[in-house]
Amino acid sequence: MSERKRTRRARATLVALGLGAVLGSGSASYLLRDPAPRFAERRSRLVEAAEEAAPAGDGYRARLVRLRAASGLEVALAVKEPAPSVADAAEARRPLVVLLGGTRTGRDAVNLIPETRGAIVAALSYPYSGDTRLKGLAILAKVPAIRDAVLDTPPAVMLALDYLLARPDVDPARVDLVGVSFGAPFVVVAGALDHRVTRVWSIHGSGESYAPLELNVRRKIPFRPASDVIAGLANVIIAGPRLAPEHWVARLAPRPFIMVNATDDERMPRSSVDVLFRAAGEPKEQLWVPGHHVRSEAAVVRPLVELVLDRVVPRAAGTQHQVAGHPHATTRQTAPGAGGM
Repeated sequence: MSERKRTRRARATLVALGLGAVLGSGSASYLLRDPAPRFAERRSRLVEAAEEAAPAGDGYRARLVRLRAASGLEVALAVKEPAPSVADAAEARRPLVVLLGGTRTGRDAVNLIPETRGAIVAALSYPYSGDTRLKGLAILAKVPAIRDAVLDTPPAVMLALDYLLARPDVDPARVDLVGVSFGAPFVVVAGALDHRVTRVWSIHGSGESYAPLELNVRRKIPFRPASDVIAGLANVIIAGPRLAPEHWVARLAPRPFIMVNATDDERMPRSSVDVLFRAAGEPKEQLWVPGHHVRSEAAVVRPLVELVLDRVVPRAAGTQHQVAGHPHATTRQTAPGAGGM
């Protein structure tokens, strides 16, 4: 066993002991139980879909949708699609792109996509209605709601697919599920469980659950023992070990899995990125783009969305999109660690 793995195991043991002492001997095992039965229960079946028109634009229309499952799970999403035209008969079914981005952007991510190239694009909000800017001790009171929202996210994605794939204009053979940053692990889990998804994208995501948490906690709390404990407790409380995408990603095969990572990502450990790519089955691909971790800004998000759309709805020859002056993929990996940095 490597020194890195021994250190991680020791930290995990300390966290589990601490959590057990605080919550009781059975609490840690309860928090780390298999989430699959809960996912199925919460997804249940779609019982209501309330739609309202959203501001349209040149060549497209949009709508806001609120879904409700028999379990009580509610999902908010926005759908952007080409405006009806005489060409619709020739393009009866369109590819579907389902986007799960940052916690603050939610379904508003569709506003960062100026043109869908004929695809139908849907963006989801996380099933959490509380304040996403909580800090300090204020977080403690919201721990149960945060945990529920985390565990409700994979079934929320599947419930959205129930609604979207019931549309007659959606092509069930072209369904791309795209997770950006915080959303990346959830789309891997949802895609592993829902075989209606035909391709999964992890954009600026990684494997593991503890290491990315600890790295980001350490950015605010540089004292390493403190960041270890805080990240460890948070990881267990939100069922991080159960939702770590490297435990789910192999189930995507033989459907394609594509990772898009930034060469200078300051929020995702390179070792954790490699863990996820290594765990994936074939076919898989990794694309490296220049820059830092993605931010919820149009200038940053749009090139990444264009990268996806280039695969979903290819451009005409000679019009390949460029990202920051470079082709989409600065390096393409077929094995982790093979160049790219």
